[in-house]
Amino acid sequence: MLSHHERQELERIQQWFEHDDPDLARQLGEGESPGGVLRSRVLRYVTDALALGLIVLGAMTLNFGLIFFGAVLLAVAACLHVAHWGDAQPPAARGPGPG
Repeated sequence: MLSHHERQELERIQQWFEHDDPDLARQLGEGESPGGVLRSRVLRYVTDALALGLIVLGAMTLNFGLIFFGAVLLAVAACLHVAHWGDAQPPAARGPGPG
């Protein structure tokens, strides 16, 4: 639990950020790092491509180790996609929520 003085200091820092760099303050308030969504999307697609490439290469060479590793990587890619399911549009572009 923060003391009253610590809360006042944090509020003063927040006001300074909002005045000095409103874009950074907005991004910090949303909980995203600048460029985080794009970087995350690229990581997911690269993981998909690598997994599929390993599965195809393993099937062509009949190397079941590559097929297994590709399947594990494909499962990781699926988890990454599910974890970032709502990243298709930025939060500002989604509009108001239900209700």
